[in-house]
Amino acid sequence: MEMDADELLAQLFLTPEGLREPYALYERVRDLTPVHRTALGHWVVTGYDDVNTFLRSQHALKDPYRVFAPWVGKDEWQEHAALRRLPNIMLWANPPDHTRLRKLAGFAFTNRAVQAMRPQITAMVEGLADKLERDGVIDYMKDFAFPLPAMATGRMLGIPDADLPSLQEPMRAFQDIYELGLTPDDLAACDKGAQFTDDYFSELVEERRKNPGDDLLSALIAAKDGADQLSQGELIGMCNLLFGAGFETTTNLLGNGMLALLRHPEQMDRLRAQPELIPNAVEEMLRYDSPTQLGNRVTDSPVEIAGTVIPEGSSVVALVGAAHRDPRRFPDPDRFDVGRGDAPVLSFSSGIHYCLGASLARMEAQIAFSTLLRRFPGLHCPGGADAVVFRPRLTLRGVESLPLATG
Repeated sequence: MEMDADELLAQLFLTPEGLREPYALYERVRDLTPVHRTALGHWVVTGYDDVNTFLRSQHALKDPYRVFAPWVGKDEWQEHAALRRLPNIMLWANPPDHTRLRKLAGFAFTNRAVQAMRPQITAMVEGLADKLERDGVIDYMKDFAFPLPAMATGRMLGIPDADLPSLQEPMRAFQDIYELGLTPDDLAACDKGAQFTDDYFSELVEERRKNPGDDLLSALIAAKDGADQLSQGELIGMCNLLFGAGFETTTNLLGNGMLALLRHPEQMDRLRAQPELIPNAVEEMLRYDSPTQLGNRVTDSPVEIAGTVIPEGSSVVALVGAAHRDPRRFPDPDRFDVGRGDAPVLSFSSGIHYCLGASLARMEAQIAFSTLLRRFPGLHCPGGADAVVFRPRLTLRGVESLPLATG
């Protein structure tokens, strides 16, 4: 019997099979309806143009209280470290607060500032590649895909390299807050991770106030817009956001992208023969298996999408992963093609919430894949597809473990 949209979405969000392989389910939901109101009252948008239009709408706002209402009521909000953090971070702010926060932090992510980091990132990549060359086999996620963006963002902020490993699991635990269908145990784990990183960055902020350095955190502490400065809570929130987004999204891009190349060796060979395609290939990696699969918004006014009016006060899920496989925008969308150049990806969102660190993430990935393909012509995954483990998450989709060998 054919499943309806609600049944397909339940399978997508709530089953191990749906979390591991979401794309066939996206297609079936998209074929049924471009805009769907679920039985629980949430709205889902699936097509590329519709998702892009919705994310750009001035009436599609961030509202953590509404998005996380199914797991905890507003009266209980302050009891949860993972939720208390959200109103203080730019990711969940709306204008004028969002405009203010973005202006105070934006100086660090200009094209000039990002390009100035290229020599450092190149050296980091070469060092991690040296380890792969010495060892012959590594867990690519643990030994490459996490350390690279963690070091890059950590050094920007002024986090000592020695502290980075201790931050990985707590930060990942907190970021599970963005997943749909959290259980009370899941929320407790998110709280534990959030409390750890809040405490860590609180101490780091205080230390940088006393001893400013040549790093982004010191610059954020000193940043002013007239008489305006970031508050203590906003500084801690900014550290959590920049470090968390800096390593999680880029780590997943590096992992999902490498997996796509391993599963399509002819595309890997094509990149070796045409290294000038690397920037284009990174865009295709972002499209084909996006590290960010969805975005949450709440409407403050009726919004019309694909001929359907979404009412004011609606909670909306924009399915970026489904949009990236929309055949109306990407011909033969299930084909991984490093030469594709059909449309801008939505992995870094769209509109005013477009990710500040997108250019940094792209540069890290371009340098990483260029270096690995150049240095290791026999790159492969020992054990094949069965050796690859995905995290059981959808919002931030990524590989948990990926063995990688040089020959």
